[in-house]
Amino acid sequence: MGSKVLSVSHEGSPYLRAYVHCSKTESGITVLLINMSNSTTFEVSLLNENLYHPEVGLRNRNTPREEYHLTPKDGNIQSKVVLLNGTPLVLTQSLHIPEMNPKLVDPSSPIKVKHDSIVFVHSKSFNAPACM
Repeated sequence: MGSKVLSVSHEGSPYLRAYVHCSKTESGITVLLINMSNSTTFEVSLLNENLYHPEVGLRNRNTPREEYHLTPKDGNIQSKVVLLNGTPLVLTQSLHIPEMNPKLVDPSSPIKVKHDSIVFVHSKSFNAPACM
């Protein structure tokens, strides 16, 4: 996530937190979604409501969205193991952080945020004027 913070709002549950920044090294935006509910999965859609720049929106609708879903192992919030897109995050034998591969998703589909999870989303195709 870059240092430029964007305005974000949602009319959903108080258990869902949403933060958006300009992406740090590439075009687009990075979204952080935190689901603090222990039972509800949320579906989140990214919409650009910038009325001053009608050309703003999705740059290339064919560019996949990158999603990184962090969830507790076995759904146990007290688990010592965190899963990244369903795979345990464990150090390599040389004690390095493992490669973190995103889940590539159609940018027009909603983001599914499971209960007790954190999701980072990088949308290269989302065109925000503040990020240019």
